[in-house]
Amino acid sequence: MKIKLYSALILLIAALPVFSAQAANAEDTLIVSGKAVVFFGPSQVKYLAMSDEQKHAIDEELYDFYHNRGEVSPYLATNDIQEISTARLEIQVQLEDNQSITYYRQDFDRVVGLILTDGRQEPLILLGAIAVPDLKAQFEDYFGINPP
Repeated sequence: MKIKLYSALILLIAALPVFSAQAANAEDTLIVSGKAVVFFGPSQVKYLAMSDEQKHAIDEELYDFYHNRGEVSPYLATNDIQEISTARLEIQVQLEDNQSITYYRQDFDRVVGLILTDGRQEPLILLGAIAVPDLKAQFEDYFGINPP
């Protein structure tokens, strides 16, 4: 079972070109504005550099995180919300009042998470792998989406 999960996770991470392409630029700051959900996680390079023990500790969370991201992607598109995936270590959110907030991922206690922003109110940080119904409820609350 562990080998199947590990193999599936490697394939899933390898299939994420945005995360792997940004691995070389992980020190750069991602700048986000407008309505967006930023999904952040480790780059493929960083994941592959982890020890087997470290990988084992996060494999299930990573699998759930990437799977759930795929499940909510159409929901975000339907509601005109940008979906951004990144492995960058700094994420700067631009707000309408010329204010910006920079988040440093090393300050978070989880390797994966989301940042919700509408460009007006303070962004909402959600850490870890969150179930799809809970993600949609968070999106509805934060963005003011009427449930179907």
